This record gives sequence, C-alpha cells and structure tokens, in this order.
Amino acid sequence: MSGMRNKTLKDVVTRAILNKEKWDRSKFVGASEIADCPLKIYFNKIGKSEFKGNGKTERGRAVEIALISLLKKGGLDIRYHDGHVNHQKEIKHPDFPVMVHPDGIIYQYNKPYAVLEVKSVGSEYFRKIKEPLNSWVVQTRFNAYMAGLKKAVLVAVNASDLEDIKEWEFDAMDETEALALLEKAKKIMTAVEMGIEPFAQPREDRCKWCEFKNECSNVWEPSEEAKEKEVETDEVKEPLEKLKKAKELKDEAKELETQAKAQILNTAKKYEAAKLRSGNLLAIVETRRARVTIDTKKLFAQHPEIDKSKYEKVGKPVVAIKLKEAK
Repeated sequence: MSGMRNKTLKDVVTRAILNKEKWDRSKFVGASEIADCPLKIYFNKIGKSEFKGNGKTERGRAVEIALISLLKKGGLDIRYHDGHVNHQKEIKHPDFPVMVHPDGIIYQYNKPYAVLEVKSVGSEYFRKIKEPLNSWVVQTRFNAYMAGLKKAVLVAVNASDLEDIKEWEFDAMDETEALALLEKAKKIMTAVEMGIEPFAQPREDRCKWCEFKNECSNVWEPSEEAKEKEVETDEVKEPLEKLKKAKELKDEAKELETQAKAQILNTAKKYEAAKLRSGNLLAIVETRRARVTIDTKKLFAQHPEIDKSKYEKVGKPVVAIKLKEAK
C-alpha cells in the first residue's frame, strides 16, 4: 500500500464523491460514535448538534473514498466501499439498537477476511501519530465483530498533502467487549425514548472540544465562589421533589428487600431447600465467596520501594447532589 504515488491519489480525490450520503442514525447508535460520551450521543440523537459538516469533512470523505478506490486498483479486493447507501454494507444487530457501515470489506481468495476503516487527518497531526486514537480502534474492531470477521484493518491518510498512509491491523472485538458497548447503546436509546439525559463520561482530552460542553450539567465543577453562593428559585422545585421522592422510595425498597430476604432465608432453612417457588417466581439461595482484598496501605508501608503511582487508578469525576431540609 505504501507504494502509491502522491500525484495519483490527488487525481482520484478531484473526481471523488463529495456529497456522501448521510446515514439515518436517529434510531440507532453507529460504530463511529459508540465509544463517545453517552451524553454527547444522546444530544446528537435528539438533534441538538448544530454541526452539519464543512469543507474539511467533505474533503475528508472524498479522500477516504479515493484512497479505497486506489487500494482496490492496487490489487486489494475491497467490496462494499464507495459511500453510497446501495453499495456500502449495512449491518444491524438483531437485538440491540446498533447499526454499522464499515468503509469496506477486504476479501482474500474470494472470501471476506477483514473490515476496512479509513481516517483522513491533517498533516501536522498525521506526523505525530504513532498509535491510532482509541475511538478509531474501537470503531474498527467493533465493525469487525458486527461483520462476523476475525480481523480489522485501520488506515490513516495524510489529507493535507496526500503523501503517505499509516496502517494497523487488529483482532475483532470479542463477545465480552462488544456486549458492553451494545448494552451502552441500548441504555442511550432508552434514555432518548424517555427523554432522560444519561450521565456523561468526562474525558479531559475530549470534553474541551465537545460542542455540548456548556450544556453538560453532569461534569460541572463549582468554583470556590459558587460553593458559597445560595440562590432560591422555583426552577428546582420539581426536580427537588423528585429527588426527595426517589430517596424515600430507595429507602423503602431497601427495607422491603431486607425483610423479604430474611423471610426467604428462614423458609429455606425450614425446608432445607435452596430453591423456593411460588407461582411463576423462583428464589434461589446461594452462598457467595467472601471478597478478598489487599490492604494497600499496609502493603506500601511495609514495602516503600514500590512506586505507588504505577498502580494507582484514577476514577471518573462524578457529580454528587446532597439533599437536606433547608433551615
């Protein structure tokens, strides 16, 4: 692939399709967005995004289509690739609201071998790339899973001068990895149907560029001045009542669960039976192994030579809202 001439690629780009048809993803989550923040996907699904593409995005599409055409002319058997609805492969999951459109399918010996994903980037960023973005890898590997193929090929092309490409090959996503993303998509589309904003998943490298950052209440961090400021407004009357009711229901549900479990356990002991049925409901009593943990405080105290920073995990920031009676 690296033997393609710059001039040839430029010639193909000038003839490439610039008005690539847009897929209707209002009812589905696509592979290109499935690694995104849930709240960002939610906002896009309900039509809050004002970004409709620009010259750069259209040029990027043209470069991608052109590159695939050249790879095909160079000997790669690539099918379902030119960006049109009737030509590009559409794969819908039978049980989850997910639909993907791989940029192409690579065939070997007349059999599908791998999915192909192409990304066009500016020259400055292209030169810095050593490893592909995580979202690119997720998209490409997830596409392979959806296509039922074992391999995924990702190609990045320098869109500014069209001089070079970089390529990576990955294994397809396994069932466990894919299921986590499928469940994520299901929760997001349920949130869209119910009109309830999902929680954001903040990432420092993404949030500052997000078009919804000023609307993202889930990641707001109050300033020291804001922490001391109190405002009375009817705008929070309804949500405060909902929060109060939710807390009461949660406490009530916890009490009901505790009482029910105690009664079921006593009955299981009485009959020496771990399975108890009533109508169409079945309770199964299980004894689970106690959780084993490591006393890290003691470990690092006794072994100061261990660099604790190498084993630390930084969690995602969350917003906590405390509810109490105002004085």
